[in-house]
Amino acid sequence: MQFYKTYTDETLREIVAHGSDKYPIAYYVDDIWQFDRRCIDWHWHREVEFVTVSKGTVNCLIGQNRIHLEKSWGIYINSGTIHRFETEDNGIMPNIVFAPELIATEKSLIHETYILPVLSSGPAYQILNPNISWQNTILMLLNKIYDIQEKNVESLSPLNTLLLTTELWKHLFQNTNIEPVSENEIKSTFQSSRLQIMLQFIHDHYAENIGLEDIAKVTNISKSSTLEVFRHGINQSPISYLIEYRLIQAANLLKNTKKTISNISLTTGFSSDAYFCRKFKCYYKMTPVEYRKQALHNSPSL
Repeated sequence: MQFYKTYTDETLREIVAHGSDKYPIAYYVDDIWQFDRRCIDWHWHREVEFVTVSKGTVNCLIGQNRIHLEKSWGIYINSGTIHRFETEDNGIMPNIVFAPELIATEKSLIHETYILPVLSSGPAYQILNPNISWQNTILMLLNKIYDIQEKNVESLSPLNTLLLTTELWKHLFQNTNIEPVSENEIKSTFQSSRLQIMLQFIHDHYAENIGLEDIAKVTNISKSSTLEVFRHGINQSPISYLIEYRLIQAANLLKNTKKTISNISLTTGFSSDAYFCRKFKCYYKMTPVEYRKQALHNSPSL
């Protein structure tokens, strides 16, 4: 089975382009169990995202919040919000990701009056409950957009998509609680910057013998404050994230090189082969040897 992966930079920003400069919108139907580790891992993007659940259930993790979405429910995720998707029952979620400029260009009246306030002062996310009238309207508009994207045979498809997306945004704007940026939000932005700096440090030095104290020193804060920044940002401890990142790099080496298990364990920062193999099996639900065999089996023949 071919597994997909979420590709991000050192700040967890997704590096995949959604649509094109001329038409900045993309439509996906994500089967979460087809992604590496059966989750769409932590990431953020400048674009906004609208998601619905078409099968099973989906958990969307945003900071400390775990939002449980039943079938036919959905969620709006604001620009710049770090999030992750998980499922326990093969959840499938159609979704659109688009740049706000799809609706109106920056500095235009429409953008500054109706779009920018939601991006800058609106909530990080909005649950879309089919039992609430205005939210159900957005869900129905989304289904119409999905239908157009799947057929994509009419010459008017881009125009019809734009009209529906604009209508969708109107309902979101009219019902969104937009407030001036508070001191807590300013603090949250500052903490997010700290988090990104520490994440980059982990990505740059994961192969070395680093620990919580080293990560904390990067932004000159205490170890307890570092734990709090990670807990609020990605609901995970720094050491847990460090181990996961090492395992992801090890998996890449298993797939793409002929290095021995022992060599991979050493070069990805693990203290012993036994500890590496134990953590790898816990994370990927198979041993490093089994993972390499599966990767070779899934590789396309030359």
